[in-house]
Amino acid sequence: MAHLRVSRRRFLIGAGTAGAALALGAREAPAQKKAASLRLWILKTYVEPTNKAVEASAQRWAAKHGGTVTVEYFTFEDMQTKYVAAIENKNTPDVGQLETSAPARFAGMGQLLDLSGFAKQVESQVGKPPANVAPVTIVDGKTWAIPWYIMAPFWYVWRDEFEKKKVKLPTTFEEAKQAAHALNRPRDNFYGLGQSWNRTADGYGVMQSLMYSYGAGWATRDGKYRSLKTPAMQKVMRWATDIYKEGIQPADTLTWTGSGNNENFIAHNIAQTSNGPSITFAMENAVAKATDAADRKKKEEALANHLALPHPAGPEARRMWAIAMSFSIFKNSKDPEAAMSLVAHLLSPEETLGVMKDSYGQFAPVLDKGRLASKDYFSKNDNYRTFGRAVEWFVPTGWPGPITAAAAEVQASNVLTDAPAKVIVDKWSVDQAIEWEDKKIKEIYSTLGA
Repeated sequence: MAHLRVSRRRFLIGAGTAGAALALGAREAPAQKKAASLRLWILKTYVEPTNKAVEASAQRWAAKHGGTVTVEYFTFEDMQTKYVAAIENKNTPDVGQLETSAPARFAGMGQLLDLSGFAKQVESQVGKPPANVAPVTIVDGKTWAIPWYIMAPFWYVWRDEFEKKKVKLPTTFEEAKQAAHALNRPRDNFYGLGQSWNRTADGYGVMQSLMYSYGAGWATRDGKYRSLKTPAMQKVMRWATDIYKEGIQPADTLTWTGSGNNENFIAHNIAQTSNGPSITFAMENAVAKATDAADRKKKEEALANHLALPHPAGPEARRMWAIAMSFSIFKNSKDPEAAMSLVAHLLSPEETLGVMKDSYGQFAPVLDKGRLASKDYFSKNDNYRTFGRAVEWFVPTGWPGPITAAAAEVQASNVLTDAPAKVIVDKWSVDQAIEWEDKKIKEIYSTLGA
């Protein structure tokens, strides 16, 4: 994927020219405005009912206020490039859903309105985010977005495969690797693990979870660059590359895109994978679409057989990077007052609950009022109870420091997943790959003045 590289000069120019617009965004939210015409960009997830539910919520706002909302989608694969292209073409939406690192990245480019005053005003209506999620939306003490939900990864396993071999369900990355060896049957086209270091959240998100759980990070607590050339990062890279070298994954794993692991898990080709609840959605949906009693029984057994465990821990802790979706208002919005009104509507506990009920566990609210409203929903079964705990383990891009424009650019540069590929494909040593990765990250921080 192509990504915008931000020079220090361009970064400063963008921040400076945004002044007037940022001042507008910093004020308190106005009364809801009539007859507005807004563009809303939202994530098109693999759970189609969620997409339709968000769109329906936006249309309820439009009907109430006599306006229109044109909904456009971006996907997991193009969420970075679609926004960057819109920025370059001065064609950004009024309201956009942004993933974990995007508020810091785009605020650093001077593209977003300061929503500090608005966030304080609507807090009594929509609630507060927990302390570990709030930093996603705050840069330099200002609020650039308001969080809505996280789409977290879980460790999917087939229960029967573990039970037949009497293998312990994994709680750590090392246990997951050991289980993969015990369950591996390449002659039967069945592999112990399926993890691709691709250029989607299924790759760079899992890599961050792995790194942070081992205590490896590229930033200090105050958000400054620190070297990745550490023993912890060496352990991370060995885990990430050994699963390929040791033959416990399908041969084509590195070529998988956003749906490859879903498809291979559901097809029972792999015993374990990291993924969001879209797998559960697909399996529940398959039961609903069963053609006869025998087909339904088979699909119900498969549904009962799959488990979504908490994401593995490392030697230090369980730290889980997730897609934290928030709403921002772009500085080029022709009607920022109406845009604020739309955001307040979507974030309300009532609308949040309505969307969440069509998410099959994929949509985990983060604002406390939304979390309270969803409490009963996540009591459905063990998998859903795990989904409901997702916020507990969340850590943002750039751990242990705050999300900064530089940290966001590291993720967007794909260096996190390209590094293990250098070892797997190009046969570099682990130390060579870490040296290359560290140099790239240092250059990003130097360019952005971090």
